[in-house]
Amino acid sequence: MAVFLPTDNALDVREKVIANGGRGYDDFVAAEGKIAIEKLRLVGLYDDRQDGFFMLRVRIPGGRLNADQTEALGAVVEKHVRRPPNETGPENFAEITTRQDVQLHWIRIDEIASLWGTLERVGLNSFLACGDTVRNVTGCALGGLLPDEVMDASGIVDEVSRYFVTNPEAGVFLPRKFKVSISGSVEDCVVSRINDLAFTPARKDGRIGFNVAAGGGLSDYPRLASDLDAFVRPEEVVGLVDACVRLYKEIGDYQEKAVNRFRAVVAEHGPQEIRDRLVRHFGAALPAAGADLVRRPGDDHLGPRPQKQAGLSTFGLNVLVGRLSGPQLRELARLARTYGDGGVRLTQRQNAVLTGVPAARVEALAREALVAEANPIAGSPAGAVVACTSAPFCKFGIFDVKTRGSDLATRLSGTGGSPFLLHVSGCKASCAQPQVADIGLRATPAMNEEEAYVEAFDVCAGGNLFGGRLGHWIAYGVPVDEVYEGIRLLRQEYERNGDGETFGEFAGRRGWPLPSREIARLEDAQ
Repeated sequence: MAVFLPTDNALDVREKVIANGGRGYDDFVAAEGKIAIEKLRLVGLYDDRQDGFFMLRVRIPGGRLNADQTEALGAVVEKHVRRPPNETGPENFAEITTRQDVQLHWIRIDEIASLWGTLERVGLNSFLACGDTVRNVTGCALGGLLPDEVMDASGIVDEVSRYFVTNPEAGVFLPRKFKVSISGSVEDCVVSRINDLAFTPARKDGRIGFNVAAGGGLSDYPRLASDLDAFVRPEEVVGLVDACVRLYKEIGDYQEKAVNRFRAVVAEHGPQEIRDRLVRHFGAALPAAGADLVRRPGDDHLGPRPQKQAGLSTFGLNVLVGRLSGPQLRELARLARTYGDGGVRLTQRQNAVLTGVPAARVEALAREALVAEANPIAGSPAGAVVACTSAPFCKFGIFDVKTRGSDLATRLSGTGGSPFLLHVSGCKASCAQPQVADIGLRATPAMNEEEAYVEAFDVCAGGNLFGGRLGHWIAYGVPVDEVYEGIRLLRQEYERNGDGETFGEFAGRRGWPLPSREIARLEDAQ
């Protein structure tokens, strides 16, 4: 008799993994077949490229950690993240994602119960972190700390996350994954408009609450979320998210996986019909939207920044391509306790921020070795590279874009000029969000003049969600070395002729400075 059943929710799967995981991959997962791979996603486990190993995604609502949790993550990395003998590259590392989760690779099923025990003792879990579920809820990483924030929405982020984790039927059995962002900040550091459902701060009739947008996302058919012309009070957010998820279950497409994200539902039915249907599921009227209080693009939160609490600062570490080793995580926890209030925040740009640092301690913190280790390419205008998991872990990754992103930042080191946003994605899934960056790169195979396949990128430019604009693709199939050279040339031109524009705006208007064989072929075919 099969262990897993189609009706199993996350709690059922957790119990079955604890009871049966000790049998090992072949006797448990492989023996169960496809249903095991699908069900394990409900508890945050994806099958990696390496047979018998998994990626574990730890759910961290709003990216908020404390020192004990950070230390526990370091311990888990050192004990359980072990590179298989036939693999090369880094080992014993965790990676911060663009949704403020933490991912661990090379996890064995027979060690999951022990690993979960370590995490759960400090209040962490991996429930609903993967698969067709309500994913980790994102929010402003510095909620409660920013001097000019409208409200601290961190408690609401936690409440929504807790609702779906503790109601195991509510956030699963969806047509596809469902992503929610909730922010009370005047800056859009959560890139709200690429979420399935987004709550941004607003004022109506003298009350502070949220305006609501729905149907955003990237991948093959990028779409900015549509305004629903709706205002909700803070205490209504959980109910509206639940209503939207129930609506998605009702009218979403369970068959066509390529087009069944919630954005396809919004595009098909239109925001007004979605709003009307939501009211029925919500069980109450939705007032029209209030005054939008978002005032500026997202900040990178790097270095020391004053908190709203007098005499205290946050201190952001630029974590190169989002990777931290086990010892680095332990050291991050030590720094949080030694210099700050014990808080660690993970941002959607894959960085880590220490909180509650007294002004008198900032200089000493800046001299700590981990600050330099986390940002070895500080002189590069592309030093803060966002990069997805990619190869050799992700099954969809075409090649290793974390290494390529680091290489590009290194090559640009010393060129000077203002910093720009560089996002590098390993496939069309857009996990690194290339369409929201000044320059976005998407891995693709290309054929050289000898008709051999080489690593190449499609190049996107000009993304600016605060300006309501996704980037557009300016070149296709450009070999990696030519991408490096093309961006260098764009930077040179921008420094001479880019007055009044961001680098992304300039690059999008200028176009790719080198010939592109793919563009030439497309033009010839027209």
